[in-house]
Amino acid sequence: MNWEISRISDNQVGEFSSILMEATEWLRRTGKEMWTLEQVSVDSLLMVCAPEEMFLGYIDGVPAATMILQENDEIFWPDAPKGESLFLHKLSVRRRFAGTSLAVEMINWAKLKAKHDSKKFLRLDCAADREKLCRFYEAQGFEKVREQVMFGTWPTAFYELATAY
Repeated sequence: MNWEISRISDNQVGEFSSILMEATEWLRRTGKEMWTLEQVSVDSLLMVCAPEEMFLGYIDGVPAATMILQENDEIFWPDAPKGESLFLHKLSVRRRFAGTSLAVEMINWAKLKAKHDSKKFLRLDCAADREKLCRFYEAQGFEKVREQVMFGTWPTAFYELATAY
């Protein structure tokens, strides 16, 4: 099984969105709702990030995973000094590729990109009440730096990983 990760082109936003929509539906069906279909629509994605911040992971040439890497996150990390971090969002793997370790490969690739881009940290936030998800990120070397209830509703865990840059 061969995997590859690359920045999307402008005409791949629909494919990127479709992977997130599949994940959104699966999360809803399993009682772990995280995003709405509207939040992962092409229009909504383009309101919060640029195509050059979106990355697809491929297995044997088939689009299988997503992630967004941004240089700023003023909503969730407003106190993070500008320029020192990459922020990881919307990591998702198509269900048919679950268990392939592609999520780990996506994170490892993001770690290398952060280091290559001279960033001190790779940071992310996730649902604090999702123990399995939190353990997954901790197993990848992320350290929880805080928990906070966001927007008066969502318990959120904030993680960072030093890049050794």
